[in-house]
Amino acid sequence: MNFELTAEQQTFRDAVRGFAERHLRAGALERAHNPEHPWDIARLMAEQGLLGITIPEQDGGQGGTLMDAVIAIEAVAQACPRSADVVQAGNFGAIRVLAEYGTEDQKKRYLKRLLSGEGVICVGMTEPEAGSAVTDLNTKATPEGAGYRVSGEKVFTTHAPYSD
Repeated sequence: MNFELTAEQQTFRDAVRGFAERHLRAGALERAHNPEHPWDIARLMAEQGLLGITIPEQDGGQGGTLMDAVIAIEAVAQACPRSADVVQAGNFGAIRVLAEYGTEDQKKRYLKRLLSGEGVICVGMTEPEAGSAVTDLNTKATPEGAGYRVSGEKVFTTHAPYSD
């Protein structure tokens, strides 16, 4: 199996590396120690097309591959690991679930903010007794009125303090 990047992937990697060196290396240490979400960096990443790489074009994304997103994350991380987390959140996990399984109304309501760097998404999965083993979770959603009552306990919910 060939694990070499294609010429197109190498060009993309080099472009992202150059961008990261010019715009992200300065201030990387300060960002790493700042508990706040780097909204300015998120907007900059959106302007560069680094949020939504894995999201279909019809949903406002770039329509790229998972490998494209991994290449971008690695290239950004070499200059600023905290900024790489912004790229990760804008391409993997909950944002992909929303793009894949969300209703058209949900996509219209949330994806634009997420892909513009004006919002960030999180998912409450990890529980004290189950970890991230989704088959062992204790949280329940029970019907109540026109909605649901969610009960349970979550820990380690990445991006929760500033997510939408």
